Amino acid sequence: MRTKKVVRRFLAMVIVMTLMLTTSMTVFAATGNRTYKASSKMTIVLNPGQRGDSNTVSIRVSGLPEDAIITKLTVNTGTMSYSGAVVCNSLTISSSNGRTEQIGWTGQANKTLTTSKFLASAANGTYTISFNATNMSSLNLGTKSYQPSITIYWDDEF
Repeated sequence: MRTKKVVRRFLAMVIVMTLMLTTSMTVFAATGNRTYKASSKMTIVLNPGQRGDSNTVSIRVSGLPEDAIITKLTVNTGTMSYSGAVVCNSLTISSSNGRTEQIGWTGQANKTLTTSKFLASAANGTYTISFNATNMSSLNLGTKSYQPSITIYWDDEF
């Protein structure tokens, strides 16, 4: 009689363990997106025929979960002010984790540019943005300014 009790308890324990191992576990990762605007403008002033880089603006990304990783990062070039015939060539974005990407861009205002080199990197940190342009005029000084922002799409790493 005692042996039957032991066997029943053992079988019950095996069944419970089997159910625990075969039951799928669902893990919910926190996801989201957030936009951060630069506190200053990217600006360039070029002499006739000159090519160069704008000043660099910084955007501090904080407040996301500590283990948030980037699933997508976009740059919106923001509003534009200009004078002269300045044509943009590219936009460069870098992060404090050492990644940099140069994106071809002809200078449209409020243009959303999608990056690819920041995927699976830490989301929190400092990002810097600048642009390269050429003054197409052979006579007049040219200027161009933008107020950029970035949008970070992220998931919690688990």
